[in-house]
Amino acid sequence: MSTIVERIGASIADLPAVDQHCHTLVPGWSLLADGDLPGLRRCFTEAVRPASLANDVAASTGYREFLRAIASFLGEGAGGPFDLEARVMRRRALVVGDEPDLYARRLFDDARISTLLMDTGYGSQAFTAAEFARTVDRPVRTVVRIESVAEGCLAAARQRSVTRLSFTEVFLEELDRTVAAGAVGFKSIAAYRAGLDLPEPSASQVAGAFRRLDRRAQARRLDDPVVIAHVVWTAARLAATRGLPLQFHVGFGDEDVHLPNADPSLLRPLLRAASTEECRVILLHNHPFVDQAAYLASVFPQVHVDLSLTIPLLGGAAAERAIASALALCPATKLLAGSDGHSYPEMHWRGMRLWREALGRVLAAEVAAGRMDEAEIEPIARGILAGNSERVYRLADEPPPLDLPSVSPRDGIAPQPPLGQ
Repeated sequence: MSTIVERIGASIADLPAVDQHCHTLVPGWSLLADGDLPGLRRCFTEAVRPASLANDVAASTGYREFLRAIASFLGEGAGGPFDLEARVMRRRALVVGDEPDLYARRLFDDARISTLLMDTGYGSQAFTAAEFARTVDRPVRTVVRIESVAEGCLAAARQRSVTRLSFTEVFLEELDRTVAAGAVGFKSIAAYRAGLDLPEPSASQVAGAFRRLDRRAQARRLDDPVVIAHVVWTAARLAATRGLPLQFHVGFGDEDVHLPNADPSLLRPLLRAASTEECRVILLHNHPFVDQAAYLASVFPQVHVDLSLTIPLLGGAAAERAIASALALCPATKLLAGSDGHSYPEMHWRGMRLWREALGRVLAAEVAAGRMDEAEIEPIARGILAGNSERVYRLADEPPPLDLPSVSPRDGIAPQPPLGQ
């Protein structure tokens, strides 16, 4: 078995990878400081309470495995586990030196990342797509968070009245503006705000919701369930018309997520409706609903599956189980690789490196068991790592110059919220 794993690992080691779901870097990422604890700890937990960051992350499988992996990349011996974090941080500072961009590019080259699809909803102080692309020296395409656009529309109205019709008109205009600027898809975080049980509201329900709306509060954080549903269905219809995919956060996240409401099977009405069934849907993360997501991909032609946050947070063994579980029902042509990397380039590196390693082991096990022929491996892996995303997002289309900010330039547009919120 070990010989097969090594052989298959070598055969897919140099395949290009499209990171189809990630976020940008934060200013000062090269310093890696977050109070008395390394900033990287924040990337291995969805917890927001200080005690979790201080006590729990260091004991998690995903973080321990990451430290060993990045130590190897940096040329730092694994040594004893108790001081590994401190030694990695010291070694990183030496390697980064005064050439942080070169360091980031080395990481991305090592992970064979060719293109990144960046969720724009990461906060107004983060790198723009253009800044991110210049830092890592490879294409960065944008995926626009629809709730952030909706919040911006509410903020831009100021004291003017907002009705169902006026909001929808401006919302569609703003989404189309992002498409003209080069966006390759949309994303919804409805799972955080109202859950995924989103039956299409009637015109009278939406009109009533806007009459009652606390516009100032909703411009800061949109969570009205009727308006969220209206935003999702409106964006899905536009995406279907424009030929763009719509991503949904699914499953685990920070403590704002009520897990039963983040089950992708709740999206069934949207997937079956005639007005939205042509919208390609990407289900992101999916833990602990990988089986449900794979089922939906098996019965709805427009549904695709991503495991991005699941891979680095759960670590190698669980990553293999998640990929194997997804491939048990999800067609290999509909599984997409992504890192959910954010803040620090090590996270994009870790997510995509571990994706490739775990995928190789899963495919090697299939070959060893006689369930797959070795000749099938390379095309399947090439599709999952890059080809499927290139097809779904139509990445062959020439992008416009990345000289626009990731937040709408319309006066009064609110800053985009941080991850997941």
